[in-house]
Amino acid sequence: MSLLEGLRGALFSLRTNKLRSGLTMLGIIIGIAAVIAVVTIGMGGKAAIMQEMEKSGVNLFVLYGKSVGNSGQNAGSILTLQDGESLRRALPQVKVLLPASIEYAALEVNQKRSSAMVVGTTPEFADLRNRDIARGRFLSEEEFSADRRVVVIDQTLAEDLFGAGNPLGQQVIVHNVPCRVIGVLAKDTSSFAQFNVGPQNAYAYIPWGTWSDVFQSQRVDQLEGSTYRETDLTSTIESAKRILNVRHGTTNQYEAFNMQQLVQSANTIMRILTSFIGLVAGISLLVGGIGIMNIMLVSVTERTREIGLRKAVGAKEKDILLQFLLEAIVLSLIGGIMGIALGVGSALIASYLLNWPPLLSGWAIIFAVSFSIGVGLFFGFYPAFKAAKLEPMAALRYE
Repeated sequence: MSLLEGLRGALFSLRTNKLRSGLTMLGIIIGIAAVIAVVTIGMGGKAAIMQEMEKSGVNLFVLYGKSVGNSGQNAGSILTLQDGESLRRALPQVKVLLPASIEYAALEVNQKRSSAMVVGTTPEFADLRNRDIARGRFLSEEEFSADRRVVVIDQTLAEDLFGAGNPLGQQVIVHNVPCRVIGVLAKDTSSFAQFNVGPQNAYAYIPWGTWSDVFQSQRVDQLEGSTYRETDLTSTIESAKRILNVRHGTTNQYEAFNMQQLVQSANTIMRILTSFIGLVAGISLLVGGIGIMNIMLVSVTERTREIGLRKAVGAKEKDILLQFLLEAIVLSLIGGIMGIALGVGSALIASYLLNWPPLLSGWAIIFAVSFSIGVGLFFGFYPAFKAAKLEPMAALRYE
């Protein structure tokens, strides 16, 4: 029997029992679809994370002192402006390093009152964080050097205090000190937005010297910076922490956060989810394979007389073996193709809803097709072998 004749016979057998064939393929379809969808969505998620990193800056870092109990920072680990200047001199690989001090305070305009996180920083902040300006501008070097009483607010605060009005040029009372609004920041959509823990993401930015005068404090809560090259990020952070501990006479009192940690966390979550769903898909494929074996055994039983007749007229064992193997392979292959279509469609829909780039994996599709053929071979061999070994006379007498 030729391969073409075997394929025709396999397709005829499947068409004869459409419902049974469809139900048999269900496990294969679900398993393959799950594999394709998980791989595609996972790749899209990683691509989205990388896009977010590039948008925020892959070489950003934040240095801060450790907290001790409920008493806040350890006195020895409090950062200063001089720490930032020392680090800039000692670490030539640092592109930008700026202080940031944060205080939760009330802001008032014409008897309207709102609370926000007031950040004392430098003119480089907006560029470092890649923040867009919705109206006006950010702090200038002149305003920073002269400790001018100016403020840049975010959109949340602008809506709270001014509604639909124009806040530019208006005076805002920041902790009982009048400051002129010079700009409104666009909404922060970067990964660094996770640092913004104030109510309703309300933030106001003023020159660090002005912040020090308003809140009567010289403390620096964190040093934010970036390196010229991404490859220098880890070594730079370790060197910075070592320098800070030497300057303050402390041991292991400083921590740092960087964008690469976000990626590592996200990739870990992706791997766990992929492994879990992959396990479920594997169980589904196993169930589908057992279903194929079961149906093929039933098919052998139903067609025992047909097998006996074929062997009586000259069919060899290898012909019977090939016929039933081809039926099992075609059954699993069709299920695999349907699973690929379902998996790709599901992944594209999920990518659209999550606003992730759809990245189809050719390797996943090749694996799915190969695996479906392998399932047919593995689980179809025993029924095919059993059919091939039937004695012609015993098969013809079978009722």
